[in-house]
Amino acid sequence: MSVILLFLLSSSVFAASSSATNNIHTMRIGVTEQLDSLSPIVSYTCTGFETFLALYDPLVKFDENLKPSPDIAKDWKLSDDQLTWTFHLRDDVKFHDGVPLTSADVKFSYDTIAETGMGMYTTFTDGIASIECPDKYTVVIHTKKPKANMLMSTVPILPEHIWKDVSKKDLETWPNSNPIGSGPFKFDEYKQGQYLKLKANDDYFLGRPHIDEIVYVFYANKDTMAQALKLGEIDAATNLSPTQKKSLESDKNIQVISAQMKGFTDIGFNCWTDPKSKGNKLLLDKNIRQAIEWAINKQQIIDVAYSGEGTVGTTIVDPTDYYHYQPPANELIGNNVEKAKEILSADGYKNINGDGIREDSKGNQLSFTLAVISDKTEDVKAAQMVAGMVKAAGIKLSVETFDQSVVSDKIAKADYDLFVWGWEADVDPTTILAVVTSKEIGNMSETYYQNPTYDKLHDEQQAIMDEAGRRDVVGQMQKILYDDVPYIVLNYDTSVQAVRTDKWTGWKQIPKGGPFFLGATNINYLNVLPVEAAVPAAAAPANTKASTGSSDKGLIIGGVIIIVIAIAVIAWKRRKPEDEE
Repeated sequence: MSVILLFLLSSSVFAASSSATNNIHTMRIGVTEQLDSLSPIVSYTCTGFETFLALYDPLVKFDENLKPSPDIAKDWKLSDDQLTWTFHLRDDVKFHDGVPLTSADVKFSYDTIAETGMGMYTTFTDGIASIECPDKYTVVIHTKKPKANMLMSTVPILPEHIWKDVSKKDLETWPNSNPIGSGPFKFDEYKQGQYLKLKANDDYFLGRPHIDEIVYVFYANKDTMAQALKLGEIDAATNLSPTQKKSLESDKNIQVISAQMKGFTDIGFNCWTDPKSKGNKLLLDKNIRQAIEWAINKQQIIDVAYSGEGTVGTTIVDPTDYYHYQPPANELIGNNVEKAKEILSADGYKNINGDGIREDSKGNQLSFTLAVISDKTEDVKAAQMVAGMVKAAGIKLSVETFDQSVVSDKIAKADYDLFVWGWEADVDPTTILAVVTSKEIGNMSETYYQNPTYDKLHDEQQAIMDEAGRRDVVGQMQKILYDDVPYIVLNYDTSVQAVRTDKWTGWKQIPKGGPFFLGATNINYLNVLPVEAAVPAAAAPANTKASTGSSDKGLIIGGVIIIVIAIAVIAWKRRKPEDEE
């Protein structure tokens, strides 16, 4: 019996030990937008932003209501004159290579982004005069004027000991192929066009995530991604096609949401007045741009091209935002083809040769190309519908489809007339408003729009600490853009996202009605649990450092029980008859 029990004990421990070794909880997330770079300095994509939320930490993060809350900075104070911010850092934050994160890393990160002027974080460094580090865990930021969005910054804190060896001139091309951050996940592997793999940071200062690995799987086709989700090959999918929603909703193991995003889908115009622009110069006339918007039926495009997902767009700050400006009825550009014709005729554009396409006084046709990303099928359909609608006003749009990289390259070279594009905005409106400023030409600006009054207001709004006063200025900016039409905001986006609830639990839409992914937080990455771990994990406080694991504890307890039984059996066999009495 002893031999048998010892054999069972050793066998069970061996088997359980093998299971624990192999029992890695991997979350596979399907995405359709390729990662443009692993460097936060040069990345512009939503996929890049999502990745950096997992790999890096900011000074201050957003909570579930998208309000600023402590992260690397445990607390902060603003001076009475509103020009000096003092941040006190945690002393237990380490980069993935074990090097402590200090105030010097914060200063280096902000200074580097400000000096290069590149990437999607630059607006958060605007207005900073200097940064001091009186000790290892105190950061003092001096600003030229009050800085309204200081606590809304998502600037990732980079390790100075790694990045300092990259010269400023090389930052634009440095791939950061093995990114080191302090975030809840570490970089593991990247296969361009295939997948990006991250693994849990065991020493994360806010507690080890319950997810052992994240694999972002890149799909060129949304149908393929949806099928992979249904088959259980992936655990979640972002930005699915609206047409796939009903099919996925029928699966009891899949939760599908239409998340309200802080962004929009737009038609952008080449507004660059520089001779280097390769766009059609007729589009520099804002009356033509306005006429195109008047000719478009946005609701019909949403209903047909986007299967009803989204709401009619107006200005570039979405309606969920406190700073949104909604044009009043007398300013609203609605669907009115006759109004479009009236504007064009008054501006001297007439159909001289009777072919249905208007010309200017020199005989130049109102004929333009509309570039759209080929694998974004909804956008392609929308572009085709727009072309049909504006034709009734005497404008010809030729829809041309390209790979995403080609469209990006065309925009970078100002080699386009119009395009269909989209933006996901930050919680604070500064960044999306900055996209259309003159100084962003050559960086984030894809329309090459310039307006000195708009630029002045953009600088002004950043220094207004009173929310109501700031909203008034931000509203003026949106009104200028709405009238000048560098963009036609087709719709405010919803993102169809889906998750497997039979594998993972604890999913939250952040904020209420918002997305699981591609938002402004990494809360789901920290709190989502494997279904089988949900019960024991629920008893533990959220975001506390993980123990060695419940499975290992179970092995130890089970082993002890078996040993006790074995000893008891052996002892019973050895007892004398008188002992039984």
